[in-house]
Amino acid sequence: MNCPQCRTGLTEIEYEGTSFLRCPSCGGEFIGPDAMVRIVRTRDRCVDSTIQALVSDWQPVHGVPRDEHRRQLPCPACGGIMSLVNYANDSGIFVDRCNGCDGLWLDQLELEKVQALLERWASEAPAQITALARQLEDARLAARRAARFDYRSSRFSFVNALLSRLLDAA
Repeated sequence: MNCPQCRTGLTEIEYEGTSFLRCPSCGGEFIGPDAMVRIVRTRDRCVDSTIQALVSDWQPVHGVPRDEHRRQLPCPACGGIMSLVNYANDSGIFVDRCNGCDGLWLDQLELEKVQALLERWASEAPAQITALARQLEDARLAARRAARFDYRSSRFSFVNALLSRLLDAA
């Protein structure tokens, strides 16, 4: 198989317990969908600080910029045209995905950026979950207090109205 960008032959490498293809010339990588899942779930290696710095100021990016849609690379595995997608829908890391075989083409350092971002999300998640849990509990208590004070009818009125309806119907 050849690199879809520079047509150099791809070489197989072993990484995080799985293998995929890398271009020795441009550094791009072709990864099967199952291999990508194994890579992002495996934490054998931590991303170094220089890669972490690339995603340190990350903000969600939705969609794919229009000018990025012009790129149409052939899939190294099946020859189909790959579509550019935003990894995880909001990462801002744009990878090419084959519609035929679901393989992914990642440009140089994109795999490392994905891993750094996932490591960051995993480390920040517990604090964010705790903060959201507090906000939800505060909102629940406020709603309970508001409901308690907004309901001003008595049971007597309800029962009286119900009995009146029953008597009127009889």
